[in-house]
Amino acid sequence: MPSVCSVNGALQGLRKDPTTFHPSLWGDFFLTYQPPNAPKREYMTERAEILKEEVRKMLKGANKIPDILDIIITLQRLGLDNYYENEIDEKLSFVYHSKYDDKDLYLVSLRFYLLRKNGYDVPSDIFKKFKDKEGSFVVNDTKSLLSLYNAAYLRTHGEKVLDEAITFTRDQLKAVLYSLESTLAEEVSLALQTPLFRRVRILETRNYIPIYEKEAARNEVILELAKLNFNLIQLLYCEELKTITLWWKQLNVEANLSFVRDRIVEMHFWMTGACSEPHYSLARIIMSKMTAYITIVDDIMDTYSTTEEAMLLAEAIYRTTMHDACEKIKQLIEDKWKDMMKLFLMRSDQPKIIAKTVADLTRTADYIYRKTDAFTFSHTIKDMIALLYVEPAVL
Repeated sequence: MPSVCSVNGALQGLRKDPTTFHPSLWGDFFLTYQPPNAPKREYMTERAEILKEEVRKMLKGANKIPDILDIIITLQRLGLDNYYENEIDEKLSFVYHSKYDDKDLYLVSLRFYLLRKNGYDVPSDIFKKFKDKEGSFVVNDTKSLLSLYNAAYLRTHGEKVLDEAITFTRDQLKAVLYSLESTLAEEVSLALQTPLFRRVRILETRNYIPIYEKEAARNEVILELAKLNFNLIQLLYCEELKTITLWWKQLNVEANLSFVRDRIVEMHFWMTGACSEPHYSLARIIMSKMTAYITIVDDIMDTYSTTEEAMLLAEAIYRTTMHDACEKIKQLIEDKWKDMMKLFLMRSDQPKIIAKTVADLTRTADYIYRKTDAFTFSHTIKDMIALLYVEPAVL
């Protein structure tokens, strides 16, 4: 494959000195990396297929509302729900049309969360009954607090009761965090960082497996399937990384465009967040390469912009303070999440996968840019990348 043409010589001296970014943290690692589970791939695949059918029987056999909600949220968080889309749709339709204990805040919140997440426009007024005469929420246990907190983030514009629920539950969860037992404390801590609906799904799967393993009520069949499934997907990701790392190396970007950020692994990480399922393997490879080309163009523009162009940007930036800018951006992000949820709940002829993919892209962008530019300063997400690509779930 021909290398990227050199612009260093042609533009030398015409623009400001290029920014220096830290080199790739991964280099050629994935060209030669052999995951420890690779020799067991055939066995793991066969075992996973057997377990999938056992879990399918469990899902079909769940008839009570609490049991249905419990198994669905578990499958979703462990990254197994895509194997049971039809069964889950049938169960949620049953939940939507059935009576349930609307005095149990944990159950009400979980029902609301799962139905809204799957496109059912259930009203938020149900939560008003959990307020006292003064208009304050009355919640007596942390599990219900956490369930309400996560449910409230599936809000749209004008849902005051959910806005109030977020403020109330966040304050209460912060107050009790350090007095909780370890597993629940871990769940609360994760939620305060990122509410459940906004988490990158594949990262949630990797983080939740060890948490679920500690739960007394865990299902051993589901747990084993989750571990096998993740490890098999991890093997696939490593194959993809080998492919795109070789492609990037053949472009010879480091020699010809030395100012460009060498972040091919991070590009694949981003695309994995957007579409993590095995059948999107080719899409991840193509999108990673597209992102690489976009990064090259972006860094050329940043490095070789004219003084006048740089001044216009600086003028726009210095019209506000850093704090004000951050607060404004946070508000814009919250508004856009509400816009997205509104569209998510609208009846449409478009396939649901489109809305899900948009949401997954948003979650991944939020993860990468929430605290800093983790794409550029990629050491901030190195541990998470290692957990996703290099460290298998322990069977």
